[in-house]
Amino acid sequence: MNKSIVPEAFFDSLSLAHKLDNNLDGFKLEEIHLFAYFSSILYLYRGNPVSDWQYRFTLSELGYPFSDSLYDAIERHNQNGWIESNGIFYSITSRGTDQFNELKLLKSFSHREEYLNASCVTSILMPYSKTLRALLNDPVIAKAKSMKQDDWLDQSNIYQKFMEISKAVGVSAMDLLIPAVTWVNYIDEINNKSGV
Repeated sequence: MNKSIVPEAFFDSLSLAHKLDNNLDGFKLEEIHLFAYFSSILYLYRGNPVSDWQYRFTLSELGYPFSDSLYDAIERHNQNGWIESNGIFYSITSRGTDQFNELKLLKSFSHREEYLNASCVTSILMPYSKTLRALLNDPVIAKAKSMKQDDWLDQSNIYQKFMEISKAVGVSAMDLLIPAVTWVNYIDEINNKSGV
């Protein structure tokens, strides 16, 4: 019997596989979870309730955000032959790209592209290692790591901090790319000061 797949997780994971493969020439599965998590933060930044993102995250043993819904969706993509493994790295197949290009036209998914795109573009505009280090040490993840928390990651306090930073640097709430880059730089700077 097939598991029920959360449609938004199904789309997001395929979209992120497409973007990360294009930007990084392959990706690890945990990077799908990480950039989906960052996309959900950008969704919050726009003032949307996190519950409307349709899936949530815990912290994996590797210290990455992890969503069961994304895991199930990625497993389905693998079964469908839309992504394939090359050792520890994955790539999207041409069939996966065709499926993504069809799905992104659907109104129920097209609005999510704005958040998924902005999260992945940071990996192009900034050194990838810096983006990865910052996102893996954002305040919510750092707190969950320090408390060895295995509950849902509580993203409710991120919105206020994100807005304060955006206002301080004069970023419009309508723009997602600049706040995304500013957020990564902010976290990286805090981490550098604290020696992370």
